[in-house]
Amino acid sequence: MRITALTFLAFYFNAAMDSGRYDDLAISEVRSKIENGTIFDFLRQRLGNDIDLSVLTKEDEGELLAEWRDLLAAVNARRKMGVEVRGLPLLIAYLLEGIQRRLPR
Repeated sequence: MRITALTFLAFYFNAAMDSGRYDDLAISEVRSKIENGTIFDFLRQRLGNDIDLSVLTKEDEGELLAEWRDLLAAVNARRKMGVEVRGLPLLIAYLLEGIQRRLPR
């Protein structure tokens, strides 16, 4: 998956967060949707016109879901990423981590 696709999504999540319309989207809800594999359908429904996931193929969605599940299981988001309340900042942090993982070392 291209880094540009990840940054594209991060910009959308950032804009949605900035709108204030999703301040009630709890981190626990996002975690639950990642765990049960419905995060992308949920985002399409919940964010509506505030998100464009057309840049992702089904394979990309599968790759991100696997990566986010791994992060959910292995990383303390509060300690490592400074996120503990809202769902959109968690997704932005996961995208930033994904970008770091894809950069040459």
